[in-house]
Amino acid sequence: MRRLGSRLSIRWRITLGSLVIAALFFGATGIVFRFQVDSILHRTASTLLSNDAEQFQTSLVSSAGTRVDQPGRGQLVAVVDPNGEVKVNTLPHLLTGRLGTLLEMDSTVKTINSRDDSYLVRNETVKTAAGSWHIVTARNQETFTILLDQLTIALLVAAALLLVGFGAASWLLTGAALRPVTRMRTQAEELNSRGSAEPLAVGPARDELAALATTLNEFILQLRLSAERERQMVSDASHELRTPIAVLKTQLELAHLAHGDATALEEEITAAEHSVDRLARLANGLLELSQVQAAGTDAVSSFATLAAELANSVDRARLLAASAEITVDFEISEVVEPLDYPIAAENFGRVVSNLTTNAITALSGTGTGTVRVGLGQAQGDLTLTVSDDGPGIPPDFIPVAFDRFSRPDESRSTRAGGGGLGLAIVSAIVTSSRGTVTLENRASGGVRATVTVPALDIPPTTAH
Repeated sequence: MRRLGSRLSIRWRITLGSLVIAALFFGATGIVFRFQVDSILHRTASTLLSNDAEQFQTSLVSSAGTRVDQPGRGQLVAVVDPNGEVKVNTLPHLLTGRLGTLLEMDSTVKTINSRDDSYLVRNETVKTAAGSWHIVTARNQETFTILLDQLTIALLVAAALLLVGFGAASWLLTGAALRPVTRMRTQAEELNSRGSAEPLAVGPARDELAALATTLNEFILQLRLSAERERQMVSDASHELRTPIAVLKTQLELAHLAHGDATALEEEITAAEHSVDRLARLANGLLELSQVQAAGTDAVSSFATLAAELANSVDRARLLAASAEITVDFEISEVVEPLDYPIAAENFGRVVSNLTTNAITALSGTGTGTVRVGLGQAQGDLTLTVSDDGPGIPPDFIPVAFDRFSRPDESRSTRAGGGGLGLAIVSAIVTSSRGTVTLENRASGGVRATVTVPALDIPPTTAH
């Protein structure tokens, strides 16, 4: 049954489901209505039996048992005196044969059934000076039975007509409700066949279908942007890898030519190793960037955890700066409130390492300088600053500093230069944590990078 339902269209499923619900409702309503009518007819018959006995009761009481009225035409009644003598009897043969049993009944209405007929019978006891009289009245239920049967047929016919009408209305209303969905699907097929990037049309109504179309357009836009980023990244990677691969190929060819000159051969091999190192850095950077962009944002770290990671990253940066007269200092401000932040500790370490590495590289040309790293809170948000007193960066480079493979000197062949992915990785990590990162030239010289990550609205944790 489930498999059959899954093969039906939504229109058929809604219509059939509506019919089932309507059938249950109409059936229950019909049963209750028939039961109420049957109860009303039974009470009516009981009242009629009481009225049939009332005239005999009145005459017996008023005459002290000396006078018994004659029954009306078609009236089924039997009057028995205190001595057991039947004074009046118009009961049918079935009830006359059971009169002794009927006299032992109380005043409640009983049903007496035979093969062909069914009667409602009531025994009324009347006390007079001469003794207790019994008045037995009866009513044939054939009329009530015929009425109930006709009522049942009428209810069945009405329920069938209502079901047909309800089903037709459900079919039409469902079709009208799904018509915009059909138009949306047709439009999507046309756009797909044309390879068009147009969004789906959103109708003027502010209903669920308009909300669905808006959500689908946003989803499609995100998919297109993601695909465009993928294509752009492949294009950038291909362009970036082309030069070092060509250089490496040339260096290997020169090494072949210099096989008789050990000194020249060693120089070419050393140059080739630099090219391989550059390719390795590019490959690792691309892999790291793709991992950051594909990772979720469900990581949570406390301020204390991030402060410890900052200290470890600064220690690694000091090892990198040990070959030059470059000082790396850090300061962690006092915690105002122990909040949690949506960033993994290892990703935060990547941010600190990339920013400090860039600062140390900028100072390497001068041979001396200071890199200052600060961590604190500003209105609950996590703030990280990395600044140096180097030569700064060109102002026109700042807007594109976080793009992939971007470098201030626009040189893509220098051996000492990086792969242009460090700041892109920083931006990807901070953006995935719902934060912001900015670069600016300091008035006193050098560059300052500022990272801000908003706090989570959850109870703080002590360890992560």
